[in-house]
Formats: sequence, structure tokens, C-alpha cells
Amino acid sequence: MIWLTRLDGTQLLVNDEQITFVEVAGETVVAMANGDRLRVLESPEELTGRIVRWRHRLMGAGALPGVPWEAPE
Repeated sequence: MIWLTRLDGTQLLVNDEQITFVEVAGETVVAMANGDRLRVLESPEELTGRIVRWRHRLMGAGALPGVPWEAPE
């Protein structure tokens, strides 16, 4: 689960396993498996970093060599 910020500044917790794709259309658009599309402030790079950190945290420190562990935001 990762925190994302909608364009109006509200935050939501998203199941990263339900993300089907991410596109940039002026802002970042996150397409979900249920068909919803979320417009968020985070860049695709930031979103990817949050997913990597979350999954790394789930697997335990050291599970992904070379990826520094950071606490979720």
C-alpha cells in the first residue's frame, strides 16, 4: 500500500498491486484494475520509488540488494 496525493491535496492509500499502468497527461494518471483512474501529484518516478520501498519493507531489509530501505511516508 502506498500513499498518493490527489490534485486537490487529499491523500489516499492505494493498493499498489491493483495498478495496471501509469501515464503522464499533464499530470500523473494511475489506472487501477477496477477501471478507476486517479490523477495524482506524484511523478511516475516517485510512484515507482514508493512501490519499491513498500515491497522492500514487506520482504524485509536486505531482500533487494542495492535498494536502500526507507520508512513509508
